[in-house]
Amino acid sequence: MKAKRFLLPLRVLISVGLIFFLYRRVDLAEFVEVFTTLRAWPLIMLFALLFFNTAISALKWKMLLKADGIDIPWRTLTASYLVGTFFNMFLPSNIGGDAYRVYDVARFSKRTAHSFASVLADRLSGFVALVIFGVGFGLAGLRLLPDAEVLWVPVVGMVALFLVIGTLFQQGLIRWFFEHTPLAKLGKLRSFSFKLLDSVNQYRKAPGLFLRIMLVSFLFQFTVITCIYLLALGLDFDIPFFYFCVFVPFVSLMEALPISIFGLGIRDASYVFFFTRVDLPEVQALTLALAYVVVSLLYALSGGVIFMLRPGQKDAGSEAGRRA
Repeated sequence: MKAKRFLLPLRVLISVGLIFFLYRRVDLAEFVEVFTTLRAWPLIMLFALLFFNTAISALKWKMLLKADGIDIPWRTLTASYLVGTFFNMFLPSNIGGDAYRVYDVARFSKRTAHSFASVLADRLSGFVALVIFGVGFGLAGLRLLPDAEVLWVPVVGMVALFLVIGTLFQQGLIRWFFEHTPLAKLGKLRSFSFKLLDSVNQYRKAPGLFLRIMLVSFLFQFTVITCIYLLALGLDFDIPFFYFCVFVPFVSLMEALPISIFGLGIRDASYVFFFTRVDLPEVQALTLALAYVVVSLLYALSGGVIFMLRPGQKDAGSEAGRRA
């Protein structure tokens, strides 16, 4: 608890420090001038794609839940996803939205561990697609990378994810720990973990589930790349689409690190690090990063509206805040 108490101020300090360091040299007038070039039609397409990504993510979540015997309407899951996006923006943790989603599904299913397993599987499949894109596009565009060493970021991420997934699939090591170590005395945690592993077994048994889940995950990540490209078009930046295919997976991986608030500072530094190497001025790279935050904030507000309108959400918000 003491470590958690100091973690939030540290993340705030990192975000504020990086933002100050990056933006202190930017001429405000030049910054505003770049923003005034923003065009409407790419933004309209961008918001449509954001909703599309939420919709297919809810579909993937529904497939996971159904494989475990939990049948919740796609519309309900889409709303839950949107509210989760809102919490990810406004809670001081990257997992606030996931905590809400677990709580929300558990309200319908009465199976908290299985709900947690579905959200975990959803997250893991998304990160697997992201690191594969990072490695694949990174190799294809190796000459565009500022340093070939950055390719180790998705490679290490891929190895770590495959180890986690392999452990969940084999299960022997986890079950041994809960049966032959002091963890066996933690009855509730042991029961929760075994139920989670049972859900993983159900996913493995479902015909074609893995393929369908990964196809949706790859589509999601490709759509994210397209969204950032549309944002650049809206700002009238002339950058080839392939550059975004190479750089955006690296930026997404860096901003996912739990060392700042909603990736603030880390995201900005990543855009500068990659895009200035292909002759995009620093002020434009920072504008792209800031515009992404503004667009994400506006989109997340739709989840806030849904949260206020759905019945019984006050308790859900408190629960998500405690778990974040």
